This record gives sequence, structure tokens and C-alpha cells, in this order.
Amino acid sequence: MPSLELCWTTQLTRDAYAEIAALCDSEYAAAWGPWDPRAGYGYARGELHVLVRRDGQLLGYAASARRFIGVGAGEVLIAGTGGVLTRKDARGTGIGRMLLTGLQGASRDVAPADFGFLGCREEIVPFYEACGYTRVKAPILDVSPKDAMTVVKSHGPTMICPGTKATGSWPAGTIDLRGLPW
Repeated sequence: MPSLELCWTTQLTRDAYAEIAALCDSEYAAAWGPWDPRAGYGYARGELHVLVRRDGQLLGYAASARRFIGVGAGEVLIAGTGGVLTRKDARGTGIGRMLLTGLQGASRDVAPADFGFLGCREEIVPFYEACGYTRVKAPILDVSPKDAMTVVKSHGPTMICPGTKATGSWPAGTIDLRGLPW
């Protein structure tokens, strides 16, 4: 049976960083180069990490970080989720769902935020919907991971899930991440 571990960045060991790097590099090194724990692949860093293991082996990883963002004329505290990755030979076994369930619970209890938040590719939307996320259709402003300076406007897909607030209370309007995406 897989086990789930939540830990803050300050609790990650060298061994955990090495395992996360190996998992990320197995998927992304060819296109993005080696994973760097200080910068990831240029995206916002996580503060709360979830690792799923079976028999001591890392099968999946994801992270979230809280940030106040602008939505319309208001402000919302989100837990931005990124780095969601399941080892290739463990895909389709519920590991991704475990990762997301762990972060969703944390956004209510361990690291409270109004909503969980993530951006994804169109082909992954059904997976996130099956894991309790709802699609939000609104323009998004963020800082480009390519140079960490240029403000980019896009249209998602953007997904939210309940944190301390129900998804129905998400405000209308342009979403300004006020920094890098996850």
C-alpha cells in the first residue's frame, strides 16, 4: 500500500531532493535539463511537498505554495500546485489522485488557503476534474518562467478546488498570479 508524506521545504532531506530530482529528470531532463531544487524548471517553488512512496520508493511528487493573487477587483489566497508527477511505471494506479488529495487536505488544514489552484495542459483537464478540480475560464497574467520578468497573458486551462472556501465563491475577473506560475 502506498504511503503519503507531507513535508515543508525545510524538512526535505538531501536524499528526498535526490529522489525528486531523479523523478523530474526522468520526465523532463531531455527538454528542460536537470532539475534544480533552487529553481525547479523556472516555475514558482513549492513550500509544502507531498511524496507518495511504496516500499521506500518514490512513486509520485507534487508541491504547493500559498500566495495572494488578484482576481477581478479582489484578492484571493491560493495554494498554487505544481510539479505533479507520477513515475511512469506507476501511472494509472491512483498515485496522482493521492498526491492531489494530500494537497487538497493540506489547503484546508496544514497550510490553509481559500482555494487550491493549478494550470495544466488541455489534455489533462479530465484527470484534474476527476480529482475534484473545477475549471475557471478567465484570462491569466503571470511572469514567464523563461526569463522571470516578462508578464504573459494566457487563457488556461486553469483549475481550482476548495480550500477553506467552496469553489462556487471564486470571484469573476482576470486572474493576476503576481509572480511565476506553478
